[in-house]
Amino acid sequence: MESKTTILVVEDDPILKNLLGHSLSGEYHMLYASNGAEALAIAQDSKPAVILLDLMMPDMDGFTFLEKTHEHEDIFKSVPIIVVSNISQKEDKDRAESLGVSGYLVKAEVSVEEIVKKIKEVLGANNIASNSSEDNLHISNTENQNPSTI
Repeated sequence: MESKTTILVVEDDPILKNLLGHSLSGEYHMLYASNGAEALAIAQDSKPAVILLDLMMPDMDGFTFLEKTHEHEDIFKSVPIIVVSNISQKEDKDRAESLGVSGYLVKAEVSVEEIVKKIKEVLGANNIASNSSEDNLHISNTENQNPSTI
């Protein structure tokens, strides 16, 4: 039996966490963290294939988490991180991208289906990068997506 790809959802909103978990658990092995500190510990133990990251969380926010991943490049260098946040200001998107995220989705502008599509896109691209020995891969968010909300 083939093992499922692991996704770590870093989200403090239990409703969104459950919605994402319900939508993804059939195809992926799901892990959850409510803040960046929990996510660092879980990721070090489980080495997820992709991380969905909220930015506004208690204890350790998403930006701090992204900064900490650079201290643990042995773990995080090959793990794509997709920001899923309500923060939509250009400065915040630019900051997240400068910290190496593979995608940036604004919660109010995307549906769960679009998040799933982005995960598959990033995982597929990450597999191609691993197979072709590329060190850095950046996938930008598609503009003008359907503004369905999650």
